[in-house]
Amino acid sequence: MNLNIEKLKRDAENLTVFANDSYIESYPEFLKYFESLELIEKHHLIISSHFVYGWMPTIIHIDTKNIEKVLFLLNAAKSGHELKIDELEILKYCINNSMVGLSKLLHFMNPRDYAIWDSRIFKYLTGKKSQYGIDKVKNYSAYLEEIKKLTQHPDYADLHFKIERNFNYSITPMRAVEILMFETNRKEK
Repeated sequence: MNLNIEKLKRDAENLTVFANDSYIESYPEFLKYFESLELIEKHHLIISSHFVYGWMPTIIHIDTKNIEKVLFLLNAAKSGHELKIDELEILKYCINNSMVGLSKLLHFMNPRDYAIWDSRIFKYLTGKKSQYGIDKVKNYSAYLEEIKKLTQHPDYADLHFKIERNFNYSITPMRAVEILMFETNRKEK
């Protein structure tokens, strides 16, 4: 993965975010939805899965066959539980069998511990045009670990400040690193 503090700092210098971009504007609204929930139930899973898929060009199919386990894991993740590979696999299968869709859902439920993972992030990190590997749970898990390590770097606070100044709301370290990679890749197109 191409996640190094020096490159991110250079990219942060060129970061500009437009306040009227619906992607940026909808972000805090999605967070508010989950902040108001004490317990995630089937109703919330269905509603929220559909709103995160509003950010994607794909129609969602939710598999509720294992709903009790799925809801248990989502509530655990919302409460700060670090999901293991096998738990992520169960959730991924439920949410369109998509690591991208699941990552967005997890991020809005718990933006401190889970980052959004999509094709722009994958391209930024790997430099690959192919998306082979984007739906592998182990790649998403490694990505989260790399961000956590990066946020421990002595220069991270300065990087975070450079990114967050582009927003009229605070963002978590997971979001700061992810949005920088997303916006940098979007500009490169």
